[in-house]
This record gives sequence, structure tokens and C-alpha cells, in this order.
Amino acid sequence: MASASAHGNGPAAGEPSAADEPSAAGEPPAAGTGVGSDAAGPGEIPWRGWFLILRRVVRRTLADNFSLYSAAVAFFAVLSIAPVLVTALSVYGAVNTPAQALHHLSGLAAVLPPALGDVMADQLVSITAASTEVLTVRGLLALTVALGTAMTAMTFLVEALNVAYREQETRGVVRRARLALTFVLGGAVGLGAVIAGSALVTRALREAPDWFRLVILTGVWVVLAVLMALGLGVLYRFAPARRGRARWRWISRGAVAATTVWLASSAGLFVYVQNLGTYERTYGSLAGVAISMFWLWLTVLLVVLGAALNAEAERQTRRDSTVGPSRPPGRRGAVVADDVPPHPEDPGEAPDVDEARTTTPLAEGR
Repeated sequence: MASASAHGNGPAAGEPSAADEPSAAGEPPAAGTGVGSDAAGPGEIPWRGWFLILRRVVRRTLADNFSLYSAAVAFFAVLSIAPVLVTALSVYGAVNTPAQALHHLSGLAAVLPPALGDVMADQLVSITAASTEVLTVRGLLALTVALGTAMTAMTFLVEALNVAYREQETRGVVRRARLALTFVLGGAVGLGAVIAGSALVTRALREAPDWFRLVILTGVWVVLAVLMALGLGVLYRFAPARRGRARWRWISRGAVAATTVWLASSAGLFVYVQNLGTYERTYGSLAGVAISMFWLWLTVLLVVLGAALNAEAERQTRRDSTVGPSRPPGRRGAVVADDVPPHPEDPGEAPDVDEARTTTPLAEGR
């Protein structure tokens, strides 16, 4: 692509354009043109570049079996919900009793679709009783077995994120188990903190006017969405088996997108089940379980798609997207950071891939 040089003259035939040459300070020119191949962050990728990114994500959804990985995680997640909530309610007990947690969470069950709300209400009764026995020998043994199930679900999720980031698992069994346990316990403690915070807000708003409660509760949901996006960001950065960690700016877009779509799709699913769904006629007493499985599958799928969005965004630029000093492709410690554009699956890109990859180090800046 011919573009004007720094002195106003066009490049001679066969010479690299100004978009591929470094500036006097060793930095490439300002990014944001074309498809974002010189972008220093996802905010500098233009709309045409995002179209290519989304096109690759859609193609990979089927080719890389994202839905199958999500189904495996959802299955074990159903089995691990109880131990996570037991631990969360135990954390909540530092502020209030588990019985009070049952009261507050029962209010949440009341706003869910009837089939799903009944299942949640029944489980809350059993989980509250279990959380009071967590320090007994039998309780600790049951919790250990259940945490093993939760760790299995997390291990499958980590493997799905490896696929999303095009990585091969190279970590040992002990390290993977330690990573899975860290994420499970971190999620349980975070959920317990959310339960405690919700109880404090509910207690403070008990005598407040309706309009004020609406404003505060809206703010609470915004805060919860931010916390979920931050949690996904931590998951995207530390779960995949890549030596070169992605910079936070290359993680945030996928985390925010996954959180936003998850909130919208969850609301849409609950409204559909509440008003138009036929799950009870189809599944009978298993309707709540079927809805829970589908919702968890959808949740995990969106988490994996958020990771794939981040991965393909990193592949859209020739710049080093990993933490630390800028390194040339092949030495960045991450497949998606080393795999620089143009890509053969993208239409209308540069004609010679090898030539573009050979000149890539010239485009390195940050």
C-alpha cells in the first residue's frame, strides 16, 4: 500500500511503505489505519480490523469445539455449585449467620423463573445446613470431595481457555491442580463477599424510599458487572499456559464483552423461561436442572468466546502484546502474540505472508 513518506514523497516501487517502516525514534507510525496491524492496543484497531477478528472468532467457535468444552465445564459446574456455595456461606458467617444468608438468597430465588427458583430454594436449605457442619469431620470430607469436582470443572475451563488462546498445556499436574484450587477458592470467597455486601445494602435500604432503592440497586448491579469483568480479566491473564502474559489492555475488551453479553443473554433467557418457556411441559420435574445446565453452558461459552476475542485481537497486530520489553515474533512466549498478520484465513490481506512476517521486526515498537 503506497502512502506518503515523512517528507511528502511516495515510496519507490518495491520499497516498504511508511506503515511498515519505523520512525526515527524506533517506533512505527501512528496506528489505527487499515486493519490495525500496527495497533499498540485494541482501541487502535479500526472497524475493519474488528470485522476480521469477529470473523475468525465465529469460524473458530465450531472448528475448535468451544461448545463441547463449555458442555464439559457446565456438567461439572452443576456438581460444584454446592461446595462453592457452602464455602461462600461459611465466609458470609463472618458477618452474619448462614440462616440469614438463606433469607437473603431466598429473595433472589423468588425472582428467578419458577422451575429454576424451586431448585435453588431446595438447594439453599441443604447448603445452609451443610455450611454449619463444615468444621466437622464428615463435613470436611464431603467438602473435600465436592471441591475436587469443582477443581475438575475449573481444569476443563482452563483447557478451554488454552484452546481459545491456541496454547498447548505444558504445566505439570501439581501446578494445574494448584491453579484450579486457587481459582475455585477465590471464586467462593468472592461470592461470599458479594453475599455479605448484598446483605449490608439490603439492611441499609430497608426504610429507604422506592426511588432511592432503585437507584442504589442499579448501582449495585453495575458494581457486580465490573467485578465480574475484573474476575474474567484475572482468569484470562493467568489461566492459559502461556509464558508471555498478555498486557491488561489486550484482556479488557474480551472481559467486558463477555460480561455485557452474559448479562443481556441471562436476562433474556429468564424472561423467556418466565413467560414463554415450555421447559416444565417438556422436562417435568427436571425443568429446573435443564434450565440450570443450559444457563451454565451459555455462561461458560461466553467466557471462552471472550478469551477467543482477546486472542484474535492479539493476532491482529504485529506489535508485541506481552508484558515486558518488546520482542520480535517467535520470542514472545505466546502463540497469539507470535502469530502476526496477515493471516491466510483473512480475505483481502497482503499477498505474500512470508514477506510480511519477515519485515515484522521493523514494526516493533512497544
